Amino acid sequence: MSLEIESSIADHLPAMVKEALSKLPSEKQAMFVEEFGRKSKSPVLMLVLAIFFPIQLILLGKIGLQIAFWFTLGGFGIWWFIEVCLAMKRTREFNEDVAKGIIRDMKVMS
Repeated sequence: MSLEIESSIADHLPAMVKEALSKLPSEKQAMFVEEFGRKSKSPVLMLVLAIFFPIQLILLGKIGLQIAFWFTLGGFGIWWFIEVCLAMKRTREFNEDVAKGIIRDMKVMS
């Protein structure tokens, strides 16, 4: 079998997920794409949120870190600047974890 998903999605997936997907039938690959689209976050949106309304950490599942961010007022601006720089990287890592989780769940259910 081969990988039958859009290259725009495949380019953002870890190699192990691509390899596992290529072994699945096209119906399962379509299910993966649908689930990934529902659970993944947009790096650009997370960057915009980090700049104007810093709630990106909550959306990425880091609630404790977000609370600490608010209590320190964004580290008096220093932490806010760091979060702006890291927002897209954190989102890509989150999306990779989501992809790995989905493929793991699909293997378990098979």
